Amino acid sequence: MDMLCRENNFFILLLFIIGSLTFTSCKKHKGYDVKEIATIRERTLAKSQSILGKDEYYSIYQMANDSINNWRKHELEGWKYFGNLVNYQLDSIFCVNKTGDKIFFAILRRNVDKDTTGDGISYFYGVKIRNTWYFLNAPYLVLLREWYQKDIHTPLPFEKLKQIATSNIYRGYLIKDNTGDWEINERFFEQVTPLSNRQIGDKIKTEEEYVRFMVEVNWSSDVNATIRKYQEE
Repeated sequence: MDMLCRENNFFILLLFIIGSLTFTSCKKHKGYDVKEIATIRERTLAKSQSILGKDEYYSIYQMANDSINNWRKHELEGWKYFGNLVNYQLDSIFCVNKTGDKIFFAILRRNVDKDTTGDGISYFYGVKIRNTWYFLNAPYLVLLREWYQKDIHTPLPFEKLKQIATSNIYRGYLIKDNTGDWEINERFFEQVTPLSNRQIGDKIKTEEEYVRFMVEVNWSSDVNATIRKYQEE
């Protein structure tokens, strides 16, 4: 990483912003309105399935889940550090934009290492290009157990992680229009491809190039070498 820094600081910043090594913290919330959480999830599921159709919705979910399982199997990205220390689920609820070509998922992660006192949620993105879905690792939400329960040595239940994901992520998916009806908040998806339509270096100029770059990074066994391929000549 030191050599990368000397060669091109820009790409370290790029990886920090968009890669799975980005860590953010969630505000402290101990209580949730269970009815409100259920409503948000039902509304999100209904809106996403109305855009994609139920069959396509579950087909995309399976493809995304397969990608995560393959990353874990081949110890790519952060999975090479997790090993068997993380128990995870891809949340069955996900958010789709109006045109049905961008998706915002949440990977729920329970750390089973006895010395760990926190769990987390990984943002996980899907982008459809030329009728093919690509899936991208994204920032990680750190959740200290002491924020949610007294026992800091027991992983948070998946149901609790779903509540947290709903409150801190899905809540921003739908907004009310001028008539009070719920509509998709397109700004919610700006973070999926944050460098869209901007010229980044000499080799990443379009959204498609950006997505392909991120996919290559996600599937690389040598991330630094992959990034160097995209450096300015």
